[in-house]
Amino acid sequence: MALALGFGLSTPRFTGEDFSVFFNGSNHKIDYTTNDLRAILAEGEANFKASGSVSVWARVETTGANGQLFDFCVDENNRIQTQYKHQADGFTAIYKAGGTAKTATFNPSGTQEGDGNFHHIVQTWDGEDLKLYYDGALKTTTDMSGVTFAGDYSDAAGVEGVEIVQGVSFNDNADYLGYLDDLAVYSGVLNLSQVQTIYNSGKAGPIVKTNLVALWRFNEGSGSTVTSEIGGYTGTLTGATFNKINASQ
Repeated sequence: MALALGFGLSTPRFTGEDFSVFFNGSNHKIDYTTNDLRAILAEGEANFKASGSVSVWARVETTGANGQLFDFCVDENNRIQTQYKHQADGFTAIYKAGGTAKTATFNPSGTQEGDGNFHHIVQTWDGEDLKLYYDGALKTTTDMSGVTFAGDYSDAAGVEGVEIVQGVSFNDNADYLGYLDDLAVYSGVLNLSQVQTIYNSGKAGPIVKTNLVALWRFNEGSGSTVTSEIGGYTGTLTGATFNKINASQ
């Protein structure tokens, strides 16, 4: 059955306040690895491995290590992720297919760690180009042709299977220290105008609905579960906590 992406709005209970999620750099994470989300990302639905976009707001605290903003992992050799890189004080988008990694890196001037600001990070891919946007601007484009993504997001989850996480990588490395807000997942490639629309939306969350598969605003405010406003897909917090410091401030 064909999927009508961007529809099927659920009505999770939110507080009416705006929250982010804080990760303390010690194996704090959100795990989104559910059967429903894996099915919607699979080749027969969103076909996320072929083309897509991920948008997130990140405020990095002072740290001595790399930090995982998100990791959509089929296995060690086939995954889509963005990391904060401590040594370079910048961000790297990674599309790894068949064991070959294509990367798009941007190291902003100034200091990311502890600057007290949320920055908008978007990664897009379409089989030809891997792109990294930072605060509404396209910063890096990498040719990603010639790689073949093996497996699919509908494969069985588990230690050797699909893992979809924030705050850590699939193998619980790259512990993120800081805040993350408004994670949005798209089945298609956002263009510059759409990225700028999200960035200029008052930092209150994505408003581009075209090809939107999932949107977690993290406004539950308490508990250990976050729920997507699209499709009702859930994530489970381990250690990570809700915080009123958020990207709309």
